[in-house]
Amino acid sequence: MSEETFVCTACPGWGDHEYCALKTIVKDGKILRTERIQYTGPEANEGYICTKGVAAARQPYNPDRIMGPMKRIGERGEGKWEQISWDQALDEIAEKMLEIRDNYGSEAIGFWNLAASVPPTYGVHNLMNARFINTWGGVNPVYQYGIDDGPVYAAYYMYGSMPGLYFLTSPFNFDSSNVIFVIGANPVENQQRVVNHLVTARKNGCKIIDIGLIYDGTAAFADQFVGVKPGSDPALLLGMARIIVENGWHNPEYLLEKSTAAFLVRKDNGQFYRTADGNRAVWDLATGTVGECVDGVITVGADEPALEGCYIIDGVEVWTAFEAMKAEYAKYTDECVQEITGVEPEVLHQLAYDYSHADGKAYLMGALGLRYMNQGESYRAMYVLATLTGQQGYPGAGVTSALMTTEYPAQLNDEPIKNPFLGDPEKSPVRDVKLIDFYEGVKAGKYKGLIKTSGNPLHNAPNRGLWLNDIIPNLDLIVDFDIWLTDTGEYADYVLPDCMPFEREEIIMSACYGHIVLQEPAIEPVADARNAVDFFSGLAKRVGLGEYFDKTTEEWLEERLKTDYPPIAMIDPPLTMERLHKEKIVRMAIPDEPKFDPLANPPATPSGRIEVYNESLYELGHQVATYMPPYEAQGNRDPKYPYQFFTGRQRFFMQSMYTDDPLMIKMSGGHPTIRINPKDAAEKGIVEAEKVEVYNDRGHMVAPARLDEAVPPGTIQAWFGWRHKHYEEGMYSEMLLPLSSHEATDQNPLAVQWWNDYVADVPEGTPGSIHIASGVWDTIWDCSCNIRKLSEREEA
Repeated sequence: MSEETFVCTACPGWGDHEYCALKTIVKDGKILRTERIQYTGPEANEGYICTKGVAAARQPYNPDRIMGPMKRIGERGEGKWEQISWDQALDEIAEKMLEIRDNYGSEAIGFWNLAASVPPTYGVHNLMNARFINTWGGVNPVYQYGIDDGPVYAAYYMYGSMPGLYFLTSPFNFDSSNVIFVIGANPVENQQRVVNHLVTARKNGCKIIDIGLIYDGTAAFADQFVGVKPGSDPALLLGMARIIVENGWHNPEYLLEKSTAAFLVRKDNGQFYRTADGNRAVWDLATGTVGECVDGVITVGADEPALEGCYIIDGVEVWTAFEAMKAEYAKYTDECVQEITGVEPEVLHQLAYDYSHADGKAYLMGALGLRYMNQGESYRAMYVLATLTGQQGYPGAGVTSALMTTEYPAQLNDEPIKNPFLGDPEKSPVRDVKLIDFYEGVKAGKYKGLIKTSGNPLHNAPNRGLWLNDIIPNLDLIVDFDIWLTDTGEYADYVLPDCMPFEREEIIMSACYGHIVLQEPAIEPVADARNAVDFFSGLAKRVGLGEYFDKTTEEWLEERLKTDYPPIAMIDPPLTMERLHKEKIVRMAIPDEPKFDPLANPPATPSGRIEVYNESLYELGHQVATYMPPYEAQGNRDPKYPYQFFTGRQRFFMQSMYTDDPLMIKMSGGHPTIRINPKDAAEKGIVEAEKVEVYNDRGHMVAPARLDEAVPPGTIQAWFGWRHKHYEEGMYSEMLLPLSSHEATDQNPLAVQWWNDYVADVPEGTPGSIHIASGVWDTIWDCSCNIRKLSEREEA
């Protein structure tokens, strides 16, 4: 008998945004268990493991995983397969791809790879997918997918053209806060690292306020829970802004120094007043003349810039951007906010007071739980509150719009791996397409193939009916490379088994804990599985691209380490694969203090300041943060569907992952249920465990009812993750508004303007991918429905 050994593994539940690495204990070639990992330095105790991480050790041995390549022999979705060899599968797939290319062009094949679905997110798997897209010439609809884009919108317009980092912050920054607002998040049940720092903050005297829809674990943990109506968050936050300004609780000095609040705006057209040199202007109170701002610095004639006031310059009436903000915020009276949000005036005033009287140490802990069409304005309003009060950019104060915690980010030598044609835009144009354009292109015959290497679009890219009726029937080739036979795989032509994280080598650099971690295989593949390097290399050789896929996994990882990014390049002794194999975990060359906080840096805006006013959005009425109603979450679209349908993540599943584990299914209650408030149930005559149907004009679902006071009246809730096979009829993703839809997302005027502004900022000739999604709203929870007893439907 051998001794126990261990390797490091990216947790299969990676997409929960904790990005945990696990310690995998192995003996005699078999995984015994997983444990929390041990980092070094200040992050020594930052390794965590949750229920999903513990259960992950079971997954490689699950008999339901795909055990070998399969080819469809019946109709799509019929479930008839034959086992074939890898050579046969790759030969036939390559032949079909070449046929599509010859008839329709290489861009007729789309590659679906949702990076967060493959732990670690920024690993060789995802690099190989990007490399194949760029060398083959296919298209990538996922970057314009629309998921999680509200924070991108807000950060783009307020902080600059590269907003990705504004999602992030070190959780150590929470520890010294005096008040923390948790908005649209449930870290107590889903994010152990975050909640650990919430506990630390509370021990240090912090008050924790949870603002949300459902009374969940975080609501129970918080000192105060404030329930709000669905999609009403911008109105609540802007009501707080009004109270803060009216009472003089804002920070004029910060606004003048760090923001564009003093910049003059023309009242006739909503554009910034500009000097003869084209610079934006301020009003100098000391001299009664116009000053100007050049590269973020107020220069000529600006000894005492005015934050407030209206002025006339050469016959043009102007006011400061701050005055424009005040005019907007004045709309959010106590009565208005109460009508929109359901929050009582005394609670609204208390929230404004608590936030603005935190001795400069208040944190807005936003997350990705505001999935309504107006979500961008929710996150924008959070940044406005922080800017009004000057509470951002230092320990204890700030905003995290996505609740993705990290130490200083890592960057490896990935760009030339993803795209061997860097610097040659003719060979490598932007490969991203909007998802709505992909949908329309499939229906029009422009796109004929789909190679899906991660994600589960039939399940997680609502609406399911759109895929079944419009997408799948119009594709000549569907390939699914996955661990499990997912809802998408059930309709594929070929299903190929991927390796689990326990079975492949990777570098874990986005685990967000200030370390580079080597993921070594814990075991040999249990199934006849191959990793992404082998899959894409085998395919590339068959379609004439073999020269671009000429390395082993180990060699690609060695290439990744050839970076000049200082936190890695300055590691001493140098970081090599040899060193990683020996030490497994190496801390980056980052300071112990200060902790990472992107808001501590100057914004990447044209003015070098926080842009609290955006002239390009004036015609749409969004020049400052404002409220617009959700698309349909409050019954706005059709009175036939008066309830909001809400589906959120629960702690035993990670999207549709873990739904193949009988233990996790048992811990989740054994089957899906439909939660409804007892008052609503009584009005409908629905009793506990009675079968009910939830429906709208897109689809339906049938499951037993569960009466639960944690769900507010007017909301129907079902947990995200349950597969179609778990429901008696339908499933929740049938009912949801498509992530990319004309009326609510892509063709919403604000989304269109955002897309145009962002694309205009991309330097001409930029090769490859735009990378940051824009111009699309994530509306998964912006959904209305009705509910009835199943017996009533059958009687009808």
